[in-house]
Amino acid sequence: MTLAGTLAQLCRTAVFGLGRELAAWKASRARATFAAQAMLSVALSVALANSLGLSDTWWAAISGFAVMQTSFAGSVQRAAHRIIGTVTGAALGAIAGPWIGDRPWVFVPALGAIGAVAVYRANGSKATYAWVLGGVTALMVTYEAHKFASFRATALFATLRVAEVAVGTFACLLVASVFHFGPKWYRRNRTPTDATAARVAGESAGLPGAAESTPPLESARSTRMLLCLQAALSITTLASLTYVLHLPGFAQAMVTAIAVLVVPPGLTADRTRQPVMEKMVQRVAGCLLAGTIGVALLPLMQGQAILCMLALSIGVWAGCHVQTGRQGASYVGRQFTIAFIMVFVQDHHWSSDPMPALMRLSGILTGIVVLAAVMFVTSRLYMPPMPQDASR
Repeated sequence: MTLAGTLAQLCRTAVFGLGRELAAWKASRARATFAAQAMLSVALSVALANSLGLSDTWWAAISGFAVMQTSFAGSVQRAAHRIIGTVTGAALGAIAGPWIGDRPWVFVPALGAIGAVAVYRANGSKATYAWVLGGVTALMVTYEAHKFASFRATALFATLRVAEVAVGTFACLLVASVFHFGPKWYRRNRTPTDATAARVAGESAGLPGAAESTPPLESARSTRMLLCLQAALSITTLASLTYVLHLPGFAQAMVTAIAVLVVPPGLTADRTRQPVMEKMVQRVAGCLLAGTIGVALLPLMQGQAILCMLALSIGVWAGCHVQTGRQGASYVGRQFTIAFIMVFVQDHHWSSDPMPALMRLSGILTGIVVLAAVMFVTSRLYMPPMPQDASR
């Protein structure tokens, strides 16, 4: 099938899957519980970030959502990976960024190398999420360093980024702990029947789409090298365009380029195109849907905190419902939720101005376009297995 044919098929699959999910709007107890946890985690993240006066409240809110998993153990593991990756990436960017920020011939290739290493390691590590967050944070801080041209300002930016992630992660773990230990305490004091306990356990197990999948095993080296090359070319192109043209939303463009290049384990290099394109299509669909609805609602909210928080909570709930569905639109739901948070949670205050959100969403679309172009150029490139792979 041609590239255009594959793209058209994936678009139809995403649209029809989303339509079936919305038509079958029936929340089970497990799905409703996960949506409630995510909604409360985002709301608490926003409240804490605002009370602390953090500059990028939306990043704390995204952390509060992204860390939440259907199991408490999964949330704890994801929280650890997010903190470790963010701290490591922030430290790398704060140290290296000011040294190379004013040297584009070093700065641009360095960003490409950071993204390439992050994608290569993320596709062959059990700590995939830590590598993704480490790479993304290092890219963000390093890029900002070229604008600050100061070690102190760069270090402050890196510290604020770590603080925002820490606040969102703390909020998520607090909410997850209440939902995890609360029922246990209740059942211990209420002493339910074995049938009731079995029913509760059955409902909380097997929820699709929300929990982090089994950590990937070591992928074929040829597959990782191809994805690594695509990441390097995409981020180098984005960095060059942004350095010269000052394109908006560079941070989200970089996040997109890395996130969609993390594929399920076990794929050969010539079979990575479809899963990457599927994530690209569903990411665009979720972001466009959230952007359209969110920007339409912003003027109605008039910057009122209660109304904005209510709309945000409803959007998070709806996105989580789609994310945990079984109709093939799970990634649409996740991207819808993240984009909806970007629209309503703006820096350190509530606002009806859609421009900050549109700038971030434009960065996501820019990242998709550049990555699609890189994939088209490298579509016929196949790296054969290394001798040690062929002998296995």
